[in-house]
Amino acid sequence: MLMNVIDLREKPYRWKSVVAVIESAAKNNAAEDADPVDTSSGVEIDYAEREDVTVREAVLWAEQLQGKVTLYLYDKDGEWKAPTTS
Repeated sequence: MLMNVIDLREKPYRWKSVVAVIESAAKNNAAEDADPVDTSSGVEIDYAEREDVTVREAVLWAEQLQGKVTLYLYDKDGEWKAPTTS
């Protein structure tokens, strides 16, 4: 289940081919002003990624997952790394 989207693309109007990364939304619980995500029940997805997908495909993929996730979007042609929450 998609809980949040973090768009880290430098070219925000490019939608045909992006990199989509998902992480457990519970990882964001430590972020300032975050809405807490309950992890006591259900599936928790640690990390997954897909390259060369449309923004729509990325959102649909994240939404159909069993666990509560945050979707991160990156430019396909840019440098990117796994998100970290401090």
